[in-house]
Amino acid sequence: MEEQRLQQVMQIIKEQLQAARAQTYAAKQQLKDTRRSIWEELQIGGANMITTAQYLDELNRHGQDFGIYRSNMSKLELLKKSPYFGRIDFYDDEYKTTEKIYIGVASLVDRETREHMVYDWRAPISSMFYDYGVGAAQYEAPSGTVTGDIRLKRQFRIEDGELKYMFDSDLTINDDVLQAALSKSADNKMKHIVYTIQREQNQAIREEVSRVLLVHGPAGSGKTSIALHRAAYLLYRYRDQLSAREIMIFSPNQIFSDYIQNVLPELGEDNIPQATMQDYIDRQIRPEWLIEDYFAQFEYILGGQADPDYQARIAAVEFKSSLNFYNLVNKYLKYLEQNAFQFADIRVWNRVVITKAECEQLFNETYSYLPLTQRLEKIKRRILYLLKSIRRNRISTLTAEKAALPEYKGYNERELQKLSMKEVNQDLAPIHEQINAMCTLDVYQLYYDLFQGTDHIAAFADPNLLPPLWDQICRITQLSFAQKRLLYEDAAPLLYFQGELDGWEELSGIKHVIIDEAQDYSLFHYEIFRSIFPRAAFTILGDLNQAIHPYLKLTDFQTAANVFREKGYDCRLLEMTKSYRSTMQIGEFTGRLLPVKKQIELVEREGSKPKVIAYGEDQAEQLIRAVASCSANGCESIAIICKNESEAKKAAELLDGKIEFSLISKETGYFPSGVVIIPVYLGKGLEFDAVIIFDAGAAVYGSDADRYLLYTACTRALHELYLFYEGNLTQLIAEMDPELYDTSIEQ
Repeated sequence: MEEQRLQQVMQIIKEQLQAARAQTYAAKQQLKDTRRSIWEELQIGGANMITTAQYLDELNRHGQDFGIYRSNMSKLELLKKSPYFGRIDFYDDEYKTTEKIYIGVASLVDRETREHMVYDWRAPISSMFYDYGVGAAQYEAPSGTVTGDIRLKRQFRIEDGELKYMFDSDLTINDDVLQAALSKSADNKMKHIVYTIQREQNQAIREEVSRVLLVHGPAGSGKTSIALHRAAYLLYRYRDQLSAREIMIFSPNQIFSDYIQNVLPELGEDNIPQATMQDYIDRQIRPEWLIEDYFAQFEYILGGQADPDYQARIAAVEFKSSLNFYNLVNKYLKYLEQNAFQFADIRVWNRVVITKAECEQLFNETYSYLPLTQRLEKIKRRILYLLKSIRRNRISTLTAEKAALPEYKGYNERELQKLSMKEVNQDLAPIHEQINAMCTLDVYQLYYDLFQGTDHIAAFADPNLLPPLWDQICRITQLSFAQKRLLYEDAAPLLYFQGELDGWEELSGIKHVIIDEAQDYSLFHYEIFRSIFPRAAFTILGDLNQAIHPYLKLTDFQTAANVFREKGYDCRLLEMTKSYRSTMQIGEFTGRLLPVKKQIELVEREGSKPKVIAYGEDQAEQLIRAVASCSANGCESIAIICKNESEAKKAAELLDGKIEFSLISKETGYFPSGVVIIPVYLGKGLEFDAVIIFDAGAAVYGSDADRYLLYTACTRALHELYLFYEGNLTQLIAEMDPELYDTSIEQ
């Protein structure tokens, strides 16, 4: 029966795909013809405004038709490969009928019978496939809650239209399907997970009540997949109100952006715009400034100990991402509003243009709804408007006076006006300087002034809350500003400061923002996100245990949520508890790297124990043997993960010419396949069949803060994990139960 139905569905797909290809081709040709017609009309000059508008309207219409036909064709191409993956037989309590619901990546309707042959996985009724086993079930339809029973639940594996296997299950997603998916080799592109979405993931994907959804989950819990499938769901659910270009995702780096770029197209949706925080910083900071990025700062923290100012710089990085500094900047902003702007009477030719009191009234009352810079600009415009008539009258008076003087006999009126105008402009030059000085605000200078020592801070904040090395922090900041060099720890605070003073450049066209690796942002970053996307809803995902930056990080998700709650946003925090990525053995090992053993549920997928191996005399040979062993075990993507860039270069020199590999740096714009050598901070969010930690020695991972780096590196592994070390093994592993790992490649 299932074979017969599959053939029926494949025939419908074949027929509809054939028609869709013809429609798409015809629409493309129509679009080309319209463009050619417009060009020819413009070339001969035969197009007027009316005909041009008509042509453009026609071009737009044909463009929309082409987009619709192409989108339909793409979805049918997806269905041709695998039309559906699940079926539920649902008995509806109200109608007393049972319907067979087949679920796939897109919907399919028989145009002759109008029967739903396949339901889109995002359809309300499809949610039961992910949320329930056999038995009582319900879903939210547009008309309300629909209750009933799932009488049968069946899962399929269909490849290129051929049924490979099927089985019935009373679980949400059968373990065999999940195991098969997790046992596959990792690719250099993330894949969709619609076949294996788990209940807790489905809840996050379909959440619609809160404007801000925060998802906290361990490594391997599918947070990025949730984000992308949530984008696909929202595009389906609000298809008449939301387009792909109105969703934006902030990712940690360009490598990660490349890694995830295929997921939405696999689900039949256009890709959404992607950006990094560094992209935003680079666009907003003055072009003549040299900007340090996150990775340069991180490299300095890991390897800059030889710098005499290292401790002071570390103190600056930590303080400038803290709640205390955030509060200090806000107190400074309030102080500036109340005290920084000294107005004065504007007088010219013994006449008052505007009084000090009038300026203060405009600043504090009339324009109080505006940011400070815009208030000052309004006041300046008001003064110049008042000055305009005074200037005009002064020119007329001087012109008349000169006409009566004998020395100007023979000058015509135009010449006299020109002379008078020159004299008036000379008189007004210092007045304009006074107006500009009174109504101009230099954001960078004011931020610089914040770092003038303890006495300056006492005017608006408690100096006792400043860090012990405040004077050194001030000196470092002043020096960098004098050199027009923006340190990364100053970037977000300065942009927040600038936005609050100048007003924010709002991206109001964006309706939904996805923020991945949420733990790597400070309060200032979240204020920036909220301010530049004032009309957006947010999906924020992260894991506090992967906060690899020891000083710039989110302490808890409620802190981020409060940034939005203070402005009246509804927020919801979902905790993911299950990790799907690694084998049980790797999961148990990596869990012990955390300071407090967290309750992380591991999928019961067996594998070999991690291997912790001391380097011998020939390090390269040992690494090559580890790579060969991983390859022999079916691993296709293998990462040699290093603590920082200098260690990655050392590993590359060691293996150069001996095996093929790709060295990944922050300049790498794509995610290569095969063997890669990569610093841990660029591996965030990625996964590999096998991970080889280049050096887990005490000299490399020697501090308690390093545990999150090592944890993040190790949790990239799906099937195999090797940790080599030189000298003494890091205490983070040495203190573990030795039964959790092996100590040789052969074992």
